[in-house]
Amino acid sequence: MRRANIGILTFNIFLLIGIIFSGIVTVMYLTGSINLQCFYDVGELYDIPNSNYRTSEEFWIYNFTSEKIEIETENASHVFLIENSRKDWNYVYLEVADLSKSNWWDIEFLDQNSQVKYTVSLPIQDGRNILKLQEGEVYAIRIIVREPSSFVIKKIQFREKLQNFEWKDAPKTFVMVMILYLLAILLLRGLVCFYRALGDTSIKKSVWIVEIQKVYEYLLDRGGEVFQGFSEKGKALLRRIFFLISVFIIYFMMMKGWNWKILIQRRQVIFLGICFLFVAFLSWEYKRKTINWKNPLVYSWFVLWIMTIISDFIVEKRVQNVGILMLATMAPLYMAWNSMKKPEKFLEDFFAALRWSYWIGCIFCIFCRVYVPGIRYSGIYKNPNIFARYLATVNIIFLTCLDENLRKEKVKYPMLVENILGLASIWGFLYLTESITSLIAYILQWVVFIWKQFPNEKKRAYWKNLKKMVLVFLCCIVFMVVPGKWCLTNVPQLFGTSVVFSGDFGQPVTGKMSLTLTSFAATTGITQRLVQKITSGEWDFLFTGRDEVWKIYIRQWNLFGHERYLECIGEKEMHAHNALLQMMHYYGVFIAVPFLVMLYYNLKYSIQMIFGKNQMKMELFFLLAVVNYIVQGLTEDVATPYFYITWLTYYIAIGGVFCQFKNTET
Repeated sequence: MRRANIGILTFNIFLLIGIIFSGIVTVMYLTGSINLQCFYDVGELYDIPNSNYRTSEEFWIYNFTSEKIEIETENASHVFLIENSRKDWNYVYLEVADLSKSNWWDIEFLDQNSQVKYTVSLPIQDGRNILKLQEGEVYAIRIIVREPSSFVIKKIQFREKLQNFEWKDAPKTFVMVMILYLLAILLLRGLVCFYRALGDTSIKKSVWIVEIQKVYEYLLDRGGEVFQGFSEKGKALLRRIFFLISVFIIYFMMMKGWNWKILIQRRQVIFLGICFLFVAFLSWEYKRKTINWKNPLVYSWFVLWIMTIISDFIVEKRVQNVGILMLATMAPLYMAWNSMKKPEKFLEDFFAALRWSYWIGCIFCIFCRVYVPGIRYSGIYKNPNIFARYLATVNIIFLTCLDENLRKEKVKYPMLVENILGLASIWGFLYLTESITSLIAYILQWVVFIWKQFPNEKKRAYWKNLKKMVLVFLCCIVFMVVPGKWCLTNVPQLFGTSVVFSGDFGQPVTGKMSLTLTSFAATTGITQRLVQKITSGEWDFLFTGRDEVWKIYIRQWNLFGHERYLECIGEKEMHAHNALLQMMHYYGVFIAVPFLVMLYYNLKYSIQMIFGKNQMKMELFFLLAVVNYIVQGLTEDVATPYFYITWLTYYIAIGGVFCQFKNTET
């Protein structure tokens, strides 16, 4: 069985590598250029956002029923702005469909003052229409349709170079490259088997990772001596303090947006690493239990950070040294956690730190952060989506503690009230943020929580605790709906302590940048916002413009990653809004292999921990953490290191899975 698991894992890894490799070769072949810095090497290009095609101007009407632009008079016009820092393009691609009749269009090219620099006239036909630009910067174009007609604008794209290939040739090329890749792998495997059969040519298993573990043990032995005289309560308190400091460091890094000088950034990262090491020293119990570093989850985690170190060495990053931080501080932390007689104590201290940070944040919201009707609530952050991700992450802690309380013979009311009040207040804040991604993650967390309750046999105390929970929950809901919302709206104004972060929008905003500006504009509620997106039938409206960002990031894939975020919409640098794309952008395309393997085995082992025979305490936390990370990572950035509590919580959870699966397939 173990050999079969090894074979399946190896096959899947080589298949994933082959898909990535074949995609790279296909694009290079089609573009006729070998460029390891940017595989899609056809020069720079920029797409006018799709949402702009559905706006109307005088005599230029977009019909939302027919989804066509309908011109009913002569010389109807529409202006399309270039929301990108580059203005000196060479070509414009106009892709038109469902044109009712061919007619002449005038394309006016405007300067910074909206004055016409020159005009190009051409007969527009269905399909792609290419215009060559004159020298000089262009800030906008005005399309003038001379005669009444109807049509659909599929794409307006500014390009540096002409595209000399068709994407319809890509599938055939990809299949051919993939076949050649598989044949090469089979040939290599045949040669290895042939030389092994000769006798003394068997490949020895590497022991380098065991030697690294010895270094970790020596470090923990020396560091653990510093805290040897502390009592267990003292160690627990110190662990909570260091975890809380780590949470605050990550919070302030996010709030400052890395606007500090590079020296201050590095010091912050060093302080974060020191906190992790101190937690490891406090947790180390000198037991020679080892983690199985050849477990697929552990091994993929290790390879992932080795690859980030290599990428950092080749391409200097704005966000630096994450691989060194993880290998030098988180790995000893995992080993120390694994050495504890009661590893649940480690989690209790981490949970306490996150709960403290949440209640401190609630105090800030009540006294300093006014809730303004019509504006999505940003809480302790500058952006409602980031605040919502924080809420969904902290919700994991309260749900896990609730699960533990339900199984206790006797539950203290203060502890139960804190859990329920936390869950109720998180829902209240989450509703005000109107973040759909975090709402989905929140709902899935409750689904997992309820799913876990069914297979286990319930004791009498469980049903007694459940009744208490329901009663307290109803009381907390009433408290949150009535005085809670009133406090958020009025208390900061009564005390004169209200704070408005710079850059916030005081009025609902709509317009060019759907991803950024309208993210602050509130609707009548999160439910209506979700229904509007699902029923819109528009891909870019469903993802709030994220599909435009994804395309830009995919075009810039390379082997070793990039320095910083890319400029996307509105001349603004923006993260990829997807964890996998963000990792591939930072560290190169092949980082996807260990990253996806890590996610898969983390999810697999977390499920096994809940329904396995040897359950540990708080096992629900591990599955909730990975589900939250995956769901949030589909449309948001949770992969940027040092920025998000979601990032920290997920990698803490991985350490617990390491501890539980020391003897699984290798």
